[in-house]
Amino acid sequence: MHLRFLFSAFVAVICLGGPSLVAAADPQTDWPQFLGPNRNGIVRDKDLNLDWKTKAPATLWKVPIGNGFSSLIIVENRIYTQAKRGPNDGVVCFDARDGKELWFFEVAPSYIDKQRWGYGPRSTPTHHQGKLYCLFPMGELLCLTTEGKKVWQADIFKDTGAKNMVGESLYWGVSMSPLVEGDLVIVQPGGTKDNSVAAYHKDTGKLVWTAGSDAIGYGSPIVITVADKKQVIVATGESVLGIEPAKGQVLWRHGFGNQFKATCASPVWADNLLFISASHVGSAVLEIVPPEKDGTKKDWTVREKWRNQKTMRNMMATSMVLDGHVYGCSGDTSAFVLRCLDFPTGAVQWEQRLEVRCGLLALDGHLLCVGERGDLLLVKAQPREFTVKGELPKLLEYKTWAAPAFAGGKLYLRDERHLLCLDLRK
Repeated sequence: MHLRFLFSAFVAVICLGGPSLVAAADPQTDWPQFLGPNRNGIVRDKDLNLDWKTKAPATLWKVPIGNGFSSLIIVENRIYTQAKRGPNDGVVCFDARDGKELWFFEVAPSYIDKQRWGYGPRSTPTHHQGKLYCLFPMGELLCLTTEGKKVWQADIFKDTGAKNMVGESLYWGVSMSPLVEGDLVIVQPGGTKDNSVAAYHKDTGKLVWTAGSDAIGYGSPIVITVADKKQVIVATGESVLGIEPAKGQVLWRHGFGNQFKATCASPVWADNLLFISASHVGSAVLEIVPPEKDGTKKDWTVREKWRNQKTMRNMMATSMVLDGHVYGCSGDTSAFVLRCLDFPTGAVQWEQRLEVRCGLLALDGHLLCVGERGDLLLVKAQPREFTVKGELPKLLEYKTWAAPAFAGGKLYLRDERHLLCLDLRK
């Protein structure tokens, strides 16, 4: 680990003009980061319209957005995301009530991967205490105000010395969404010399530490607490890392990954167990064991509760873990299946063949399944059997790979051309 010390707290406060009162996201009503307040895709709203046969959800508005696979965040009736406009990629803000565009901040020439799966950004902005933290495919990391004014900018490859894999045939650009933990913004450049994961100070953009020596992954990191100790969990291209966030100490490393070094789904923490999954390699559930208090075992260890190469192979979309069961889209480049697994054992409870990949959210005992062709399924989240409660076909027309978002009783979806708001209030 390389540790870079910051200026003293006193100097930082002076330089930043002292503490300020800024609006924070409301975890009950807002969707401030990738996959929601807890990065697990679980919607907290209740008393929603889940009887689509009686009352079909209405599309409130649909507006142009531009290319990209970034998901959406919603804070105080504003939507923030990233998109391609003309020859450039940038950050864009909409009014969540009517879809009116409020501002666009241009960042860099638009990205496209070597295989040409699509133009535009991949990462989702993160909102924290009135600031937006935005990461782009070539490694540009920015802090903006919610009015679109730049606070600072960094380059995660130049700053850490990690190699930018642009131009490689099996590389698809920086895709993880920044994680804010304490005073740090945590990202993954993917270096091989103790520079795989990097932390920046959220107020200044100064590099604080780097850690790990793994290839870059595509899923987003999460923060968990085990034995009263916080850990940042990072799925790299070759493993899963548990990192102490303050100083960047790698507590444990568990090998996991496929031949393409492409773990795209994010880790999921539930019931004191960690679920990980990737295409071409399957999934596993890990138990993270702390050191013994009496000193007889000083190191953190990881035990696999189970691992299966076939039953759940998340290619892009993160699985939902609800009430002791895993629900997810399994498949590599073809043969897609929606499956329910028993979380503690991995046993298959049911499965349903799908024509396309889908992304998921969980809400009020149900799953929202967004197909990559723009169709929406409402499925009962139960282990007994696969049950469809509702269906809305052809909401969007182009490649719909961005994760869905939800706030204030409304579902927000995007494809490569449009942004859409669907009303799920009663």
